[in-house]
Amino acid sequence: MNLYEFNDLDLEDKWRHIYGLEGNDYCKFITYRKEGDCTISLRDCGSFFTEIYVLNKEILKIEGIELDSSKLDLYIGYAKMQCNRNC
Repeated sequence: MNLYEFNDLDLEDKWRHIYGLEGNDYCKFITYRKEGDCTISLRDCGSFFTEIYVLNKEILKIEGIELDSSKLDLYIGYAKMQCNRNC
């Protein structure tokens, strides 16, 4: 599946793809970041990444992003901030 096909899926089908419930390989967890009270996890789906937006244990949104997306910089900044606090 490519990025455009993924983004055309509804929320339930995106979730099923990410967790390998359709017989495909699951998308591997990489890291997460926080945006207010929302936790956004980044997963590697091979030819694209996904972001899963969760608030109070409820999935709000799942979005596929390109491998070279500038959104990935947000995870680097968050990781640096976490390391400065905990390292």
